[in-house]
Amino acid sequence: MKTISEQSCALCGLKAQGSAYSEGELRFCCPGCRAVYRILEAQKSLSGYEEHPIFREAVKSGLISNPELLETMRERSREMDSFETRRLHLDIQNMWCPSCAEVIRLILMQQKGVKNCVVDYCTDLASIEWVPRFISEDRILAIIEGLGYGPRRLCDDQGKSAHSLLLLRFIVAAFCALNVMMFSYPVYASYFFADSSGLADTFSRLSFAASIPALTYCGYPVYRRFWQGMKAGILGMEALISISVFSAIGLSVYELAKGSNHIYFDTATVIITFVLLGKIIESKAKFSAKESLMRLTRALPRRGRKKGVGFVPLKEIRAGDILVAHAGEKIVLDGIVVEGEGGADESLMTGEVVPVQKLKGESLIGGSLLKRGSVSYRVTKTLEESTLSELISLIETELKDKVPYSRAADRVAKWLVPAVLSIAVSLLFFAPLRALSVLVIACPCALGIAVPLVESRLMHRLSACGAVVRNRGALSLLGKETAYVFDKTGTVTEGKFRVLSGLDEIPARDRAVLKSMCLQSAHPASVAISTAIAEKPAPLDSFEDVQGNGLKASYQNEDYCLGSASFLGEKVPECRDGGVITTVFFSKGGRTLAALSLGDQIKTGMKELVQSLPATYLLSGDGQNTVSKVAGLCGFKGFLAEANPLSKRDFIDTLRKREVICFVGDGLNDAPAIAGADIGISVMSATDMSIQASDILLTTDNLSVLQTLRTLGKQARRLISQNLFWAFGYNVIGIGLAVFGLLSPIYAAFAMVLSSVIVILNAQRI
Repeated sequence: MKTISEQSCALCGLKAQGSAYSEGELRFCCPGCRAVYRILEAQKSLSGYEEHPIFREAVKSGLISNPELLETMRERSREMDSFETRRLHLDIQNMWCPSCAEVIRLILMQQKGVKNCVVDYCTDLASIEWVPRFISEDRILAIIEGLGYGPRRLCDDQGKSAHSLLLLRFIVAAFCALNVMMFSYPVYASYFFADSSGLADTFSRLSFAASIPALTYCGYPVYRRFWQGMKAGILGMEALISISVFSAIGLSVYELAKGSNHIYFDTATVIITFVLLGKIIESKAKFSAKESLMRLTRALPRRGRKKGVGFVPLKEIRAGDILVAHAGEKIVLDGIVVEGEGGADESLMTGEVVPVQKLKGESLIGGSLLKRGSVSYRVTKTLEESTLSELISLIETELKDKVPYSRAADRVAKWLVPAVLSIAVSLLFFAPLRALSVLVIACPCALGIAVPLVESRLMHRLSACGAVVRNRGALSLLGKETAYVFDKTGTVTEGKFRVLSGLDEIPARDRAVLKSMCLQSAHPASVAISTAIAEKPAPLDSFEDVQGNGLKASYQNEDYCLGSASFLGEKVPECRDGGVITTVFFSKGGRTLAALSLGDQIKTGMKELVQSLPATYLLSGDGQNTVSKVAGLCGFKGFLAEANPLSKRDFIDTLRKREVICFVGDGLNDAPAIAGADIGISVMSATDMSIQASDILLTTDNLSVLQTLRTLGKQARRLISQNLFWAFGYNVIGIGLAVFGLLSPIYAAFAMVLSSVIVILNAQRI
C-alpha cells in the first residue's frame, strides 16, 4: 500500500482535517475511509486494495474521498421527509467483522432513496428505511449482494431451509459415521490378530470411501467458517475442529497409502457428526433480538375491515376511520371502542396471556387478537404510529445502541488456540492419537455459548413477562439493585385524574384559555382538566411548557400560569382523607384564580411491591402533603416532593454514589433520571423521550414484574457463573487427560458435544 504522510488519509491520501476520524497513528478524512480501511485490514486485502470490489464500490458510490459525507446523508434524509417511506428488515449473512456492518450502512446511505439504515453485526440484522419513489427493494438487495454479503428478508422461509440443510448434513454425517465405525471393527481386530484373508485392507478402503460424504459435504460449513476466519486473521473454535479433522484425514490417507491399517476415518467423521449435532441443539435453544423483531414484524397486519366497506389495505386507513373486528380476528391498529365489547389477547405486547375485557370508550392495541365478542373501534394511530410499530422501532434502536458484545470463546481462543496447537504438534510425532484428542477436546464451543445463551434466554423470559430490553448492558446489573426510585404520577398512581373541585371558581372566558393550555400538554393532570372543561379552547398568543413545573401562556395581553405550588408560590392545602389529592394552581396576571383539586388512585398491589424490594424512594413534582401521603400509604423509605427534572437527576446522582439504582418512571421530566440511573425503566404509558433514555421498557401496567426482573437477573447471573466454571474446567481437565493418553479422539469428540449440551440445558433453567 502506498506511503501516506501523517496528515493524510490512510486510505485515499487526501488531507485529513483534524483528528475526528483518527485511530492511533492512522488518520482518515471521513468515516467512510475509516470503515473501508478497517474491513480491508480485517480481510488482509490492503495490498492491491485499489482492485478490491468493496473499494471500487465505495469509490463508485462516493463513500470515500468525501469528508462531507455525513452532512450529505443528513441533507438527503431531510429532502425525503415529504415522500412515503417503507421499512425493510434483513438478515445479512457472511459478515466477518463490525466494519462489514459499517460499510454496508454507509454505502446504502449514499444511495438516493435510502433515508435511514441500521446494520448490527452481533445479530446480522439490518433495518432499512427507504423511499420507493427513488429506489427499489430489489436494488437494495443487489447492492448488498454486490459487496459479497447474503441478504434475506425476515419474512422469507430461507431460515427454515437453512436449518433443514443443517439437519440433512447431520443425518448424512451420522449415517456415514455409523458405517465407518462398523467397517473399522475388523480393522481394529487386525491390530491383535493376524489377517491372512486381507479383509482388513478391504475394510480400510471401505472406511475411507464411506467417510468422504461426511468429510466433504457435511464438514463444509465448519471448514468455510475456518477459512473465513483465517482470511480475517482470526483463529476461532472452528480452527481447532478443522485442524483436528484435517490431521486425522491426512494421517489416515498417509497410513493407507503405505499399506498400513492404522487409520482414523471413524474419528474424523464422528467429530463432524458431533459438531453438527451441537450446532443443531444450539440453534434450537437460541433467542435474540432477531427473533423478537421477526415475531413482531410478522405480526404487522396487512389489511383491516373498514365499517361499511370491507377489507382494505392499511395504507388506505386514516386516523378517525371506523374498523370492525370479530372474534378470532386481529385488532389491526390502535383505537378506541365505539360499539360492542369483547376480550382481547394482548400477550404479544404486554406478556399477559389472560384476555382483557374491552368496553365502549376503552383503548385497543394494534396487533392484539380479539378472542371473543365483536367491536367497532375508531382508529387513533396509523400503522407507522401504532404501538406495534413503535416496539419494532425500539428493537431497531437497541440493535444500534446496545453495548458491543465480545464472545468469550474468541477472547479465550487468542491464547488457547496457539497453546493447544503447540501441545498437539509436540505430541504429533510420537503420539498422534493423543494429538488428535488434544485438538478435539480443546474446542471452546461450550465456552463460546456459556454467556450469550443465558443472556438470550433471559431476554426471552423478560419479553414474555412484558419487558423489552433496549440496552443489553443492563442485564449484568439486574438483581444487583440496592435501591429502587419511583416517579409518582402514572407510575405509582394510576395517573387517571379527575377534577374534584376548583373549576367553578374560574370565569368561563378564563376556562377557555385553561383548556387551550391543557390541550397542548400530555401530563395526566392536563388531560383531566381539558376533559372536564366544556368551553371551546381559546386561540393563545403564546405557550410554554416548563417541564417539571407547569404551563405558561399569553392571551390578549394577559399572562396565564398553571402548575405546582412552588411554581406559583402558593401554599398547598391539607390533603383530604380517603384519597390521593393533587393540587394545581391557575393564575392570571400573577393573581391566583383557583386551586384545582384532582383525585388519583394508587395502583393495585403497589404496597406489596414496595415492601418486597430493597430500599425504595418516591420522587414527584407534586406538593409535600400529597407526596408524603402516597409515600406513607405505600411504605417508601424516603421521598422528594416538588421535584423538577434536574432535582430528580441530582437525587439519583447522589444516591448512586453508594447504591445500585433502578429508576422507574414515565414522564418527560423523568428522562434525565432514567438516563442517570444504573438501570432505567420506563413504563407502558411513558413519553417518547423517557423511552429513548431507558434500558428496559415495560409493556405491561402490572409493576409486580419488577420483582420478576430482579429474580430472573439473579438466576441468570448464577447460571452464567456455573456455565463459565463448567466450560473452562472441562477444557482444562480434558486437555490434561488427552495429553496423558487417557482420552481417545472419539471420546474427546463426544465429551466436547456433551459439554455444549450441558451448558445449553443449564441455560434453559432460567
